[in-house]
Amino acid sequence: MSAYPLERASFLEQFSCLGDKCEDTCCKGWGMQLTEETVNKYKQDAPELLDAVSSGEADYIMKRDDKTDYCIKYDNGWCGIHGAYGTDYLGDACHFFPRVTRKVGDTHTMTASLSCPEVVRLAVMQPGAFVRQQGMTDRLPHSLKDYSREALSDEQVLAVNQAFIDAVNDEQVSPARSIARLFVSVESMQRVSEDTWAMAAGYYMKNADSSLPNAEGNAADPFNLLNALQGLIGASKRTARPRLDETLADMETALQVKLNWENLSIQTSEGSLEAYQAMEKEWRKSWGNVFAPVLRRWIQAQLSVALFPFAGFGDNVQDRVSILGVRFATLQLALMSACSVNDGIIDDAQVVRIIQSLSRFLDHLADPTLSMQIYTETGWVRLARLRSLMGDY
Repeated sequence: MSAYPLERASFLEQFSCLGDKCEDTCCKGWGMQLTEETVNKYKQDAPELLDAVSSGEADYIMKRDDKTDYCIKYDNGWCGIHGAYGTDYLGDACHFFPRVTRKVGDTHTMTASLSCPEVVRLAVMQPGAFVRQQGMTDRLPHSLKDYSREALSDEQVLAVNQAFIDAVNDEQVSPARSIARLFVSVESMQRVSEDTWAMAAGYYMKNADSSLPNAEGNAADPFNLLNALQGLIGASKRTARPRLDETLADMETALQVKLNWENLSIQTSEGSLEAYQAMEKEWRKSWGNVFAPVLRRWIQAQLSVALFPFAGFGDNVQDRVSILGVRFATLQLALMSACSVNDGIIDDAQVVRIIQSLSRFLDHLADPTLSMQIYTETGWVRLARLRSLMGDY
């Protein structure tokens, strides 16, 4: 058996698939992709498995039951292929999910997506999740993009990413302010030679406040934020999302609005603005302090998965920070809304559901074009507006 060294986030040491105990299995609602190497293995060693292979969302995907939306190999909470044939017969998507592997030259790193409820519990709901540890793995994905840089050593690339992750962990800095600092820092870093980034990242984060523009508020922002999420959902493939629906329902109730899914519009009421202002006041008074550690670790998870600033959702690093900021604001509004609906701090299970349901949708959008179009039209790609949206006044 082969063995490959890698650096992995510390929480992965505790992770294992919950199988039939998972509240939102990855075996349902997704077209899990297969590489050509796995399909060729089926052809050679297990041709009977080819009946489970289809195409559409990718050249090769696992077939799903039209009635249940589960993978046809799903069997009482577990993968039938895994059980009958072993992990060697799983495609990369199924074998590695929710783990995310990045290649930097000769170095491999591994973290995991918050699309999985168990990862949220391990990485966001408890501290110390993002310390890199040396480990071994018996398998790597068949195809990996190399994120090494000509001007930086592999160690320096990882050091830049870790500097941002560490900076966000500062308990004296609000989570929203950390994202604002990220915005300013990457702007500054693009004006200097890349070979200085390993030293510059932490410095710019510590000294970013003097370059922050004043926040520009807009009373319509909370409602536009929910409408933006609605627009992205409406433009995506229709599938059952009961956990996300619950998250959206809390936001509708708390904001006293109605989402029209026919024309993807949002209808506010006479009490909408007052309702938002009341719960935002409670957030600033007490709720926000309770959730600050969770939100810091959520940001760290995004930076870790993306190997920020070298990868991520967006065509360039500035787009990535803007998208990160809007998604942060969306999550914050969802948590705020749930607290409002429940008349106080929600329990951990609800927090996990909110984070995971948003991540399961947003982290798997195929293209940033629509997101950036919406965020540009609303003005959220400008830091002054983004600061207000995130509540960083």
